[in-house]
Amino acid sequence: MAITKVDNAAVTATAGKLKTAVSGTLVPELQRLQTSVDNLLADGLLLAQTSPKLQASYQEFTTSITTFVNNINNFADQFQSIAGAVLDLDSNIAGQIGK
Repeated sequence: MAITKVDNAAVTATAGKLKTAVSGTLVPELQRLQTSVDNLLADGLLLAQTSPKLQASYQEFTTSITTFVNNINNFADQFQSIAGAVLDLDSNIAGQIGK
């Protein structure tokens, strides 16, 4: 027999932690690292031909990883959506009983 349990508070808390990590920690850190690399390649490791290519490559990497990190928000949204749907279903079924 399948077991179903929805702890809406736990779902909400976890979704909030995921979203906070994305917006408050992960994406800002990726941006700080991009700035550090940009500064390094503009002054501390300046090679006429190589530095611009390294900068472009790192920028592309940062863009890609930021997109992946932002997808964490999709998981948070899915968790909340699933919990909401299950709770709505339970409420709808209960409302039909005895009619």
